[in-house]
Amino acid sequence: MVTRMSDEIDDRLAALFAEVHETLPSAEFMQAFLVRMERARRLRSMRRIALALLLGAFAIWIMPAVLTTTATVMRAAAEQSRPYAALLISPVGWGASMLIAFLVLLRTGALRRK
Repeated sequence: MVTRMSDEIDDRLAALFAEVHETLPSAEFMQAFLVRMERARRLRSMRRIALALLLGAFAIWIMPAVLTTTATVMRAAAEQSRPYAALLISPVGWGASMLIAFLVLLRTGALRRK
């Protein structure tokens, strides 16, 4: 949630300007600056929305090909693993898969404390 900025002059900021003997910007300058800042914020938001829509459309366009390829690869993997099905679902297979998963987690650093 975005809260609007206060238009009141900050006493500490005024004191800092007084220390360096600079005048505060005029109210017209501040108003123009705030309008430009709001316009830039709106433009950034519009760009983000446009990029999200573009990426969504791209994902919808390529998703059938990705799903087809994934299904083909999974079908081939299932055909290759058919002779080893009994081993894969046994306690030994489960233990081996847990050991492999643990080693992957160690290798990627997922188990390190930050």
